[in-house]
Amino acid sequence: MHQALLVVNPYAGSVSARAEQGIIATLRSDFELEVANTTRRGHATDLARAAVDRNFDAVLTFGGDGTINEVMQALVGTDLALGILPGGSTNVTARALGVPRNPMRAAAFLAAPIRSGSKRRVNVGRVNGRYFLFSAGMGFDAEVVKRVEADPKGKRAHHQWTFLQNSLSAAIGEYRNSDPTITLQVEDEAPVRVVTALCCNARPLTYFGGLPVDACPRASLDSGLDLFSFKRITSLTIPRFVFSLFVSRSHPRWNNVHYCHDVGNATLEADAALPVQVDGDYIGEWSEVMWSLEPNALHLLI
Repeated sequence: MHQALLVVNPYAGSVSARAEQGIIATLRSDFELEVANTTRRGHATDLARAAVDRNFDAVLTFGGDGTINEVMQALVGTDLALGILPGGSTNVTARALGVPRNPMRAAAFLAAPIRSGSKRRVNVGRVNGRYFLFSAGMGFDAEVVKRVEADPKGKRAHHQWTFLQNSLSAAIGEYRNSDPTITLQVEDEAPVRVVTALCCNARPLTYFGGLPVDACPRASLDSGLDLFSFKRITSLTIPRFVFSLFVSRSHPRWNNVHYCHDVGNATLEADAALPVQVDGDYIGEWSEVMWSLEPNALHLLI
């Protein structure tokens, strides 16, 4: 029988004991399944690394995008496949990959490729030694993630409104009319001074309700990295950018934007340490960042 490890984050936004039991019942009818709950930040990486050492066939995650990111740290460059069961507040990765929103249906969805051994190899990004599947950012987007994680209202029912409120607060209070503090150099191009910078390995960046937030509309798991950065943010930029994210997707062509498609690496040097996020998790404040592409580095069960 195929062996799979189910990594559960019991603190994720929509994980429940009932759903977990349903997933286990669905998968154990066909597979030799072990279940492990995370107890701390970084624990999912340790659990996945143990599955690699024990020659499991797959590691499945039941949690949010942060749990997925932790698990993939151990799976990049191995033959083990990553399967995703949506259990977070937003579930960007699961939704973007077409995984069913219902966890039990998602378990049935994943069972077929585990049985057949079919896997999709995709590119991943890397930021200062840490891998990301969808995005990494320095500046504004990371500041928003940092504020949302610290918001006392939490990440559950009010997550999307908390995200919106903190986005507007950061844009108006810190980044509007601010001078560029980041030097961005993309491969062999001339360096550019920017206010904030985002790197996307896939799209969308996130979801607001049922709407995708498309910061890098040309990004794909099958191509190089896409980079989006603002040279300056004014009062007029903010409402225009919101409209473009959801409707026109015209922002890559704006004069105050620097957009690059299908690149292999980029470096960022900030005048002072700035917030950094990876796949929607705030990971600290850094002054130097390097983004790079790792081709065909991860197997996905989709």
